[in-house]
Amino acid sequence: MKLLARRNLLAASAASVMLAAVSAAPAKAEVDVVNLSQQFGLLYVPLHVVLEHKLIEKNAKALGLTPPEIKLFKISGAANNTKALLSKTVDFASIGIGGVIKLWAKSDGAFKVARGIADMPLKLITNDPKIQKIEDYLTIEDHKIATPAAKVSVQAVVLQIYTEKLWGDPVKLDHLVVSMKHPTAYAAIVSGGQSVKSHFATLPYSYQELQSGKARTIVTSYDIMGGQHSVLLMMAGQEFKDKNPKTYRAVTAAFDEALTWVNANPLEAAELYIKYTKTKLDPELVKAMLTDRNEVAFDATPKHTMVFANFLHKIGDLPKKPNSWKDFYFEDNHDLNGS
Repeated sequence: MKLLARRNLLAASAASVMLAAVSAAPAKAEVDVVNLSQQFGLLYVPLHVVLEHKLIEKNAKALGLTPPEIKLFKISGAANNTKALLSKTVDFASIGIGGVIKLWAKSDGAFKVARGIADMPLKLITNDPKIQKIEDYLTIEDHKIATPAAKVSVQAVVLQIYTEKLWGDPVKLDHLVVSMKHPTAYAAIVSGGQSVKSHFATLPYSYQELQSGKARTIVTSYDIMGGQHSVLLMMAGQEFKDKNPKTYRAVTAAFDEALTWVNANPLEAAELYIKYTKTKLDPELVKAMLTDRNEVAFDATPKHTMVFANFLHKIGDLPKKPNSWKDFYFEDNHDLNGS
C-alpha cells in the first residue's frame, strides 16, 4: 500500500510539473501580422477604438495566441479594397454594402462579411444653383457627381437604385459619376469652380459641406431605401478564417467590443477620431455628429442588405443571387435579426 501510494504521489507530481510547463509555455501564433484597411470618414471610429485599446491583441491573448502585430492600410474605394483582399494585401477590409455583395458573388462566396460596422444616411449634396431636384441632373452640363468608386461604391449603387425607381433606368445618371476620394470631393464642393459640383458624401464631409453654407442636400440614401440601412461592413476571406480561426475570432470580438464602447462613450470616441485623423474639425462638431443617431449608428445588424442584393442581381451585376443576407455573412453573424 505504501509503495502504491508513493507511485501515485510521484505520478501526481509529474503531472503537476507537466501542467506547469504547458501553462508556462509561450502562446502560439496563427499569423504574426493582421492587416486591416481603412477608408476615409467618421464611420471608422470603431477601428480607432480597436487600435487605441489594443482590442485585437487583448482578445488574441485570451484565446491563447501570441498577440499579432496590427498593420493599417488606408485604401479608398470599394474597388481598391476588393483588390487588396484578393491580393492578400489585407486580411480584413472595410467596404460599402454594394462592393461587399459584388465581391461575395464574384468570388463564389470566398469572401464574406465578418462584421457590420455602421449605418449612415449618405447624402447627395450639390453646390450648383442649377440643381434643385434630382430631375435637374438630366439636363445639366459641365457637372460631375463624386463617389468613392464609380459603379462599385455604395453611393454609386444607391444612385442607380434611385434612378431605376424614378425612370426605370439604373444607369440614367452614370455618365455624371466619377471616382474621387471624399476629402478631395469635399474640397471641390466648398471651393467651387470645378466640374465636380455634387458629392454623394459620408460623414464628416456631408456635415461639413452643409455647415459651410455653400451646398445643400438633394436626397439621402435613407430617403431612397425607405429607412436606415447598413453602409459599412468588414469583409474577410474564407481561407483566412479557416487557417486562422482564433485570429478571426480575436478580430471580430475586438470589433464587437469597439461597437459597444463607441455607443456607450460617444464623446470619448469623438476624441479618438480627432486623435487618429488629426482633423481640424471643431471637436464640438465631431461630438455632435457622433451623438446624433440620425447621422450615424454603429451597429452590426444587417439592414436592407437584400434590397441591394436583389437590385444588383436584377441589373446583371451579380453572377448569382443570394437567398438571404446570411449567404454573404459568416455564420457567427447568423443569430442577428437581419434583413
